[in-house]
Amino acid sequence: MTDNNDTSPSAELIASCNDRLTRFLPSFLEIATNVIKAHDVSEKDLEYYSHAIQYNLQGGKLIRGTLVVSTARSILGEGMTEHYWHQALVLGWCVELLQTAFLVADDIMDKSVMRRSNICWYMLPTVGVSNAVNDTMFLNTLLHRILSDQFNESSQLITLMNLFTEVSMITILGQHMDTYDAMDATLFDTPTEATSLYYRICKNKTSYYTFFLPIKLGMIISGIDPGNINYSKLESVSSLLGHLFQAQDDYMDCYVDPGCSGKEGTDIQTRKCTWLLATAIHVGSKSQLQTIKENIGKDDASNVEAVKRVYNDLRLPHLFKVYTQDLKCNIQRQINDIKCRELAAVLQWSLDTIMNRKK
Repeated sequence: MTDNNDTSPSAELIASCNDRLTRFLPSFLEIATNVIKAHDVSEKDLEYYSHAIQYNLQGGKLIRGTLVVSTARSILGEGMTEHYWHQALVLGWCVELLQTAFLVADDIMDKSVMRRSNICWYMLPTVGVSNAVNDTMFLNTLLHRILSDQFNESSQLITLMNLFTEVSMITILGQHMDTYDAMDATLFDTPTEATSLYYRICKNKTSYYTFFLPIKLGMIISGIDPGNINYSKLESVSSLLGHLFQAQDDYMDCYVDPGCSGKEGTDIQTRKCTWLLATAIHVGSKSQLQTIKENIGKDDASNVEAVKRVYNDLRLPHLFKVYTQDLKCNIQRQINDIKCRELAAVLQWSLDTIMNRKK
């Protein structure tokens, strides 16, 4: 890893990694299919699971998968042989597969209708909730079988599987905070209660599997020593990136047209502890908070609009812009302090990408 303060990411390098990841999808689908074929399944079941993988895996922005590949490519440089390309591409799609498993489960819990501009998997007549719940477990198990098969001769297999397992555990706990803790009656008691929960949700539910996991995977297969100080720096910046990413998701759920975002907003209906709600609790009057309490968590359009009116009265769209700009500056300072040029470049691309995203 190079000690250099030049943090300018190579747009061409990132684009080429994203393109190669996209072109590797048919090969990854074949790898996944072969894992399924190793078990006693009928052609009908094989067709079902092949469709489940393809339907849910495609249509995303591939931020996580691209981070794996571009991290390895940046660190290894010309030493990125076909062996390393294959490892990085497989890991990239395994991270996307993990993301897919979480999204299928998340859609069921949030009663979402659209995901990535398609009908949610559990909503399909040929699937339903029961099958979809089982499919989330299948997708998660599949990625571990792929890891075992593809890295069976690698000394890094245990390290890689442990990292996936640990990050999955953190994310699942974060999802619990998002769906269970957010329903606690004490949420409206003090501003610090909501803010504290929101920060825990961002860190656990979003930061680790969106940024820390893929970048660390790229560092591991590139041979970076486990004790390298850059891992702790990565964890710190990843946490802030997760806060920014989650705040954007929260804002878009409420204010961006589903035709642009690719999914219907349900955060108000499901009483999620979002950036909008946590901020409203912090700056709102007693009467405004009472209005939110009386209307949040209900499906009727009039209840949703009542909450949105309070959000607008509190000028939350303006406060969101201020918050994200301040957070961006904080992240930028931390990236600028990273001496490793390759890691800084990947983190800089992450920051630039999420600041410019529309969905």
